[in-house]
Amino acid sequence: MNAVRFSAMLLVAGSLPALGQIHYTPSVQRYRLHSTVERTQEQNGQKTSGVITNEQLVTVSILAPNAKKELTDKDSLKFLVSLDSVSMSSNLTVQLPDVSVLRGTKVSGVMLPSGRVLTFKADTTAADGVDRESIVSSMAHFLLTLPAKAGAGATWTDTATSNVSSSGTTAKTSTITVSKVIGDTTVAGQPAWRVHRDFTMTVSATQEQSNQQITMEGTGTGEAMYYIGTNGVYLGSTATQTMKESVKAAGMVIPVTQTATSTVTIIK
Repeated sequence: MNAVRFSAMLLVAGSLPALGQIHYTPSVQRYRLHSTVERTQEQNGQKTSGVITNEQLVTVSILAPNAKKELTDKDSLKFLVSLDSVSMSSNLTVQLPDVSVLRGTKVSGVMLPSGRVLTFKADTTAADGVDRESIVSSMAHFLLTLPAKAGAGATWTDTATSNVSSSGTTAKTSTITVSKVIGDTTVAGQPAWRVHRDFTMTVSATQEQSNQQITMEGTGTGEAMYYIGTNGVYLGSTATQTMKESVKAAGMVIPVTQTATSTVTIIK
C-alpha cells in the first residue's frame, strides 16, 4: 500500500600516536555490511509485518600525508570509500529502489585522524532516480567520528538534524547521540577500544501521492557498539533501533513499529 512504500522510502553508511588518543591510522580494509528493518503495522484490526534486507561490501582506504609514520590530531588524511557490491530485498509488497546502479560508487575526501570529515566528493550523479546524495554522505561518514582527545572513559554528545526533499517527499529528522569509551576488548585477535552509543530520534515527513497527502510522525531509540583497534583500524560495529510511527493517509491513522539492526564486519 502507499503508506508502506512511503515508509520504505524514508529508510532509503601501526600503533596509536604518541599522544595516546583513539583515532584512525592509514590502512586499506574491506567490510561487510548487513542490515534489516522489520516493519509491523496495524490497519482495520489486521496486523501485517515484513522485513527489508540490505547487503553491502565496502573498501575503505586511508592514506597518510607524505608517508608520515606518526600522526598528530592536526594531520589530515586522504580517504577513498568504494561500494563494491550492494543488494536490497524484501518480503513486503513494496517497490524497492534499484540499488544495483550504485555498485562501483567511489567517494573520496580529506579527514582528520579522529574521523572528522573535512571535504568529500563522489564520482556519481543522480541521473537515474536513485537518492544518491544520502548514499554518498553515508559513505563519506562511514567511520565513527571521535573527539580529537578521545581516550578511556571519554564521553561526548552529538546533535544532528537533517531535512530531505525528494520525489514529492519531505522529511525532517533530529537525533541526539551520547557516546562513551567504555573499555577495551579483543576482536579477531586484535586489541580494541569499545565505544558505546545511545541515541534518541524524532522524525516527521509528508508525501504528496495520487492527489492525497500522507504524513508520518515518529520517535525512536537505539544503541550501538563500535570497535576501533589499538592499531587505529575500524574493526566493525553492531546497532539496533526501534521506531514508533503514526502514518496518516486517506482519513486513516496507521500505527507502525520498525526495528532496525545492522552489523559491520571487517573482512580479513
